[in-house]
Amino acid sequence: MSIRQKKLPIASLERIDDLCAEFERKWQNGARPTIESSLAADVSSMEREVLLAELIVLDIDYRRKRNETPTKQEYVDRFPECCTAIDDAFREGERRIGGFTPFSVGDLAELFPGLEDIELLGAGGMGAVYKARQSGLDRLVALKILPEELSHDIKFALRFTREARTLAKLGHPNIVSVYEFGRVAETYYFLMEYVDGSTLRDIVSASRLSPQHALAIVPHLCDALQYAHDKGVVHRDIKPENILVAKDGTVKIADFGLSRILGNQGQQELLTGTHQIMGTPRYMAPEQLEGSRGVDHRADIYSLGVVFYEMLTGELPIGRFAAPSKKVEIDVRLDEVVLRTLEKEPQSRYQRASEIKSDVLSITATSEGSLDDTSIYEGKQAEKHESETAVLARQELAARMLLIRRQLMDRVENSLRPLFRGQIWQILIGVAIIILGVQCWTRNTQIPHRLASGIILHVYGVIVISQAALVCTRMRRIDYSKSVADIRAKLESLRSGYLQAGIIIGFVWWLMWIPVTVAVGFDAVMHPYSLYPSLVVGISGFVVSVGLYWRVLNSASSSAEDWRRKLSGESIANASLVLDEIERAQIH
Repeated sequence: MSIRQKKLPIASLERIDDLCAEFERKWQNGARPTIESSLAADVSSMEREVLLAELIVLDIDYRRKRNETPTKQEYVDRFPECCTAIDDAFREGERRIGGFTPFSVGDLAELFPGLEDIELLGAGGMGAVYKARQSGLDRLVALKILPEELSHDIKFALRFTREARTLAKLGHPNIVSVYEFGRVAETYYFLMEYVDGSTLRDIVSASRLSPQHALAIVPHLCDALQYAHDKGVVHRDIKPENILVAKDGTVKIADFGLSRILGNQGQQELLTGTHQIMGTPRYMAPEQLEGSRGVDHRADIYSLGVVFYEMLTGELPIGRFAAPSKKVEIDVRLDEVVLRTLEKEPQSRYQRASEIKSDVLSITATSEGSLDDTSIYEGKQAEKHESETAVLARQELAARMLLIRRQLMDRVENSLRPLFRGQIWQILIGVAIIILGVQCWTRNTQIPHRLASGIILHVYGVIVISQAALVCTRMRRIDYSKSVADIRAKLESLRSGYLQAGIIIGFVWWLMWIPVTVAVGFDAVMHPYSLYPSLVVGISGFVVSVGLYWRVLNSASSSAEDWRRKLSGESIANASLVLDEIERAQIH
């Protein structure tokens, strides 16, 4: 039986973990420990097999880093009675994660009775994430559930225990905190800090990231990575989806070590597995894609370079890519920083994340207006020799302003949604009017007043639909990543079109009720005693209403502006108020 199918208690896993950690420490301190010395510890026969397999994996890793080429036969000769463990250590990519079906809220409530208000945030091949409230501490938390099939793999249990213990010790403001981890029934889980905000992927996809925002985010990512690397922890899966920007502007890296825990480190697993990490290769260092076991912290630096390039340009550095300054208006000195992080050979890259931060801050502090003009925050020009602390403070403010702008623009967009839904209803009403008109004139081509009424309704229905479509088109043309002035101009165009459509759609009803009445079969309205007074009242009402309405539209008085706001509807009025709020906050 494969050691993957064995089950060990947590105490055994922790004992094996401690022995492996000690084995690694000796390697890291320059010694060359033997596997035999670690196996001499007081462990059971079952623990011995698992421990041997893990020690062989570690031994291979460290020997390959020293350019040695250990072979399977070498270990068979040393441990002839443990072929199963050796086979398991050398086996690559055996485990595959299939499609993951997230737990229902009810099932999770039974597994985690201390959590309330559980809500699924997202799910994929690597598990599912839920938002919940921890009742005992009255705080929001993120609950990450790993695929249940992993519970049958003893090597995963050991890896999970080892990595999770390390991750729980990572206490840094730019790293998502792990509060608790473990296994409930057959389910492995992490209870983590809940970050109320957006992923960097969401922000980049919405095209709402200027070069200044990128420069505000990168130093915080460097701080987090340097802290983790100093602790001996490598992320291995830096990408925009794993970078969170909270509403207060705080930048945090999530899922530290999860790639290692799940065993997704080699190209073979990456390309032959299912959906758990598809897409990640675009951010992986070349040595990761080659399946090298000698991957170290410099792989994170490469991935950070890919993210940095994408934040600046909106594109990925694939193939023969241009320097960032060729794509966007930035200080050309940043090209060297970005391109150095993207060096193919690890020894040619930055060796420490803190070095990237220092160079970025130095360039930012001495830039003289060379950044993109799309900055959302108009602060004072940085002094030539501005200190790192002052630069970081300004960049943190820029990051906060980015989130504030994004939230406010979402409010503008949400304010217009009722209007959009109203136009959809108007289109349906227009279709109904056309149907009414068509059935009227096609069935009564020999009756003049019915023919005329049907044609009038048919034409009016087409106008109703076209006006609604025009308003919807103007709404869709608003690009919320543009400047506030541009958005306000588009909003004014929308309001103007909506108000002018009111003349045709609204006031025509002073007269339109007559053909509608005929179309539904009440021909009595055509009697002279009914028709003529109706036409007089209708025409008078139409002329007076249109006159007053037009006067309001073209007046420059403040009272007329108030009326225009009222007549344009609550949606456009609310959107205008949010834009006013954005302008008062000097967010551009």
